Amino acid sequence: MAVDAFLPKRVPTVTEYMRRSQIAWWLLFLGLLGLSGVVGFLMNSNGPSWSVIAWIIYFVGIVAIFYNPRYGVYMILGFTLMGDQVMLYWYPFTKNFSSAESIMFLSRAVNLSPLESYMVFTLFSWFGRMAMERRIRFRAGPLFWPAAMFTFFITVGLAYGVSRGGAFKIALWEVRSIYYLPIALILTGNLIQTRDQLNKLIWIMALAIGYKGLAGVFYIGIALNWDIGSVEQIGEHSLSIHYNAFFILAITVWFYHDSVLKRLILPILTPFMLYSFLANHRRAGFLTLGLGIGIVVSMLYRENRKLFFTLAPTGLVVFLAYLAAFWNNTGSIGMIARAVRSVVGQPTARDAASNVYRDLENINSMFNIKSSPIFGLGFGNKFHIVAPMPDISFFEWWEYITHNSIMWIWMEAGVGAFFAMLLLTGMTMIVGGRAVWNVPRGPLRAVALTATLYVFMHFTYAYADMSWEGISMTFVGTMMGLINSIELIASRPLPAQVKRWPWVPDRDAPLEKRWPWVPDSGVLPPYRQPKVWPMPVPAYRAAQASREAARREAARVSQH
Repeated sequence: MAVDAFLPKRVPTVTEYMRRSQIAWWLLFLGLLGLSGVVGFLMNSNGPSWSVIAWIIYFVGIVAIFYNPRYGVYMILGFTLMGDQVMLYWYPFTKNFSSAESIMFLSRAVNLSPLESYMVFTLFSWFGRMAMERRIRFRAGPLFWPAAMFTFFITVGLAYGVSRGGAFKIALWEVRSIYYLPIALILTGNLIQTRDQLNKLIWIMALAIGYKGLAGVFYIGIALNWDIGSVEQIGEHSLSIHYNAFFILAITVWFYHDSVLKRLILPILTPFMLYSFLANHRRAGFLTLGLGIGIVVSMLYRENRKLFFTLAPTGLVVFLAYLAAFWNNTGSIGMIARAVRSVVGQPTARDAASNVYRDLENINSMFNIKSSPIFGLGFGNKFHIVAPMPDISFFEWWEYITHNSIMWIWMEAGVGAFFAMLLLTGMTMIVGGRAVWNVPRGPLRAVALTATLYVFMHFTYAYADMSWEGISMTFVGTMMGLINSIELIASRPLPAQVKRWPWVPDRDAPLEKRWPWVPDSGVLPPYRQPKVWPMPVPAYRAAQASREAARREAARVSQH
């Protein structure tokens, strides 16, 4: 949607345009000079520190956002995914400026995080640009209204909970991260507009999660002395599904022949990611990854049937052999087998205790839902405990937040928020599934499939574990924004090809003309022959005979 503002229009002259550009340049220069002076003074008086470096990065990021609001989308996703509340407790981007453990601690009174400030600055920069251009460019897409409806009911739940005597600060802590989802959806869907920008965002996502995987390996080596069985987890609950997104991307870039650089770097990072993934001990993470890989493999039945009949039986046999060998194993290597055991009803003692706690928690959740099904309890109110649960008072929100994050929405915000969440999730799956088949086969399809499967894995995981914290909501909102706009991105014409080297083939040339050694007759060498599958053999032979007849007719005409 592009709407002209009702303001007088006048095209600036070249002289006016140059004067404005010069003023903007000088303002930027003076701002950077002043920032450098302040930083230099602080480092001279207090000495160098990680805090000063973090503040420098923060202010440089603000300058980049006002230079181009799209950079805000890049930094919001990248800096958010690099953080973890447990493993990287000092990391400042998702923590308030009032958090004492953050290296960007400012004051106890500043209840704002760098993530939230970047979202505000990006929105301000984006709307400011539209105001200066006197033209509103806003694309809602099919997911905007479901997201708006969900946000509306969450706001109603917040107001209702506070009006019933709920603690305002606690209520705000419960819902503040949920608001990240629609903001990230809107920013991503409107500011990421080309394939190149989309590719940069995916690279940032992969490298940020890769950094967290490497940080997990260092944490295991330094803090745990390589004993991953000594702790129940190394990071947040949702850390595992962030790793899942990386694994799915690493698979799809090979299936859809993405860039050579992606196919080289992602497999190099995968072993580190897998080690950290296993150390986090999330059964729901293992199961959702299995579902995601199963969907990718099942898509091969349509995409590449020959590869499907090669990978699917082999993978199934290997997985069954693993289950048979490690069914009763209690070590780290048997964690995936234990996750399957817990699903089929044969959990270990530790998993059984965890299942019992969740069962009791679900009983309490259903009691609270039935006691107030329309409006819920309202955020900021403790849920009623009718089935006593084991003591986990070390978790300060245990009386407000449950592991089942899906039913928690109904319990807190009522039936409207619950069905709005289902509508948003269902529409995302529909739009994402349609995009997977509509966008061209290649890197865009890999991105569409990864984004759709991440949202699917997140809400599947949410049924068993906590997943409404800020990092996940920013990630989910960004992936929904990509799904909301990827078909529009795919429909835009590609920019003119610029050849860096003379031997690079023409992108739009027919297949038989891309390489100089291909004969002019159009007959491809054996290594460039088209794949037979999934075309049936009789149809392929008929097409081959038709091409041969056409070639002979062309040769006959050329002789005369």
